[in-house]
Amino acid sequence: MDSNQNGMYDNNPQNQQNPYGQPNQQNPYGQPNQQNPYGQPNQQNPYGQPNQQNPYGQPPYMNNGYMQPHGEVKDIFCNILLVIMPLRIIISLIINIATFSAISDYKSLMNGSYASALGGAYTVLSIFSNLLFIAYIVFVILDIVGVSKAKYKITGLVLFAIFLNPGYYIWRAYVLGRKKTVPIIYTAVYSVLMVVNMIVTFYYSFNMSFSIMNSMM
Repeated sequence: MDSNQNGMYDNNPQNQQNPYGQPNQQNPYGQPNQQNPYGQPNQQNPYGQPNQQNPYGQPPYMNNGYMQPHGEVKDIFCNILLVIMPLRIIISLIINIATFSAISDYKSLMNGSYASALGGAYTVLSIFSNLLFIAYIVFVILDIVGVSKAKYKITGLVLFAIFLNPGYYIWRAYVLGRKKTVPIIYTAVYSVLMVVNMIVTFYYSFNMSFSIMNSMM
């Protein structure tokens, strides 16, 4: 009875303070340590999965659709264009009026005598108009290059610069994400100026044709 009370080796062979048959709960060798589980990657630095702070598997700039930031675009070349464009229309209007007014009949048109009636002012205006055309090409290229260096799309700007000049300024504001109030006003005024030039040119050309037909009868 005493031996059974002091230690029952057959019925309870494992010591409750240090059970070798069962892993120690403070250091369970049978189960990985929860503070450093080797069976499972560390959550602070999971080798099985890329770090969320610096995911090497995916470039950082692709997260959430992030793109490279745009640079600053200077407006100096654009401002020069805003002066050149309407000035070309005005000079073209003056040249057309002077040319049609100098052609009095069919004979003056054929022998070129109307050119002598125009005088030196016409020659100066013609040279200045050609210089403005060259300046327009130079500054529109410089402005588009500046927009391209700032990582903006320039396809629309190129098309407007070649085929539809009045829409260049407003499309530029759209590409750069700027307010469009001033570009809309400028585009409207510039378009009206172009329409006036077309109407005046058509009117003088119609009168010239009518005068030539009368002189031939």
